[in-house]
Amino acid sequence: MTTTHALTTDGPDVIAVASQALGAIEVPSADAIRFCEPIPGFNGCTDYALVPHMKPDGTMNDSVMWLQALETPYHAFIVTDPWAIVGDYAPEIPESEANQLQLRSFEDARLLVILTIPRDGQVSVNLRAPIVFNIAERLAKQVVLISDQYSTRHTLG
Repeated sequence: MTTTHALTTDGPDVIAVASQALGAIEVPSADAIRFCEPIPGFNGCTDYALVPHMKPDGTMNDSVMWLQALETPYHAFIVTDPWAIVGDYAPEIPESEANQLQLRSFEDARLLVILTIPRDGQVSVNLRAPIVFNIAERLAKQVVLISDQYSTRHTLG
């Protein structure tokens, strides 16, 4: 994987990133995830890592993570498990998308959804376009579901 990083790479095992949201962080290079296609609106970026979200008391928040870009502009998305929000969430991932992600079994797949936290509005999640990960191959893609059963702005509350 070839990537340009904002800071230095401290040896082959760590990627130093100047995160817009998290500040200067180091990510184990083994945690890098390659997107099959860029997330819409971020065409120049295909390399990301999932970074735990830390609570103010220093403990890890198990339900929220950061999807941190490892390339310029080093943006990050707040992501969460969709089933923590909608227990009966049942997205149908098209076979062509599963093939692109090289998914051979359900056990290799993980889904997360992007949280939107506006300054003065209701927190929402995008259930219509989950991010599907192939854990074994370290591949991912934001998949827009064909069905309009789920909203891009499912409000929490």
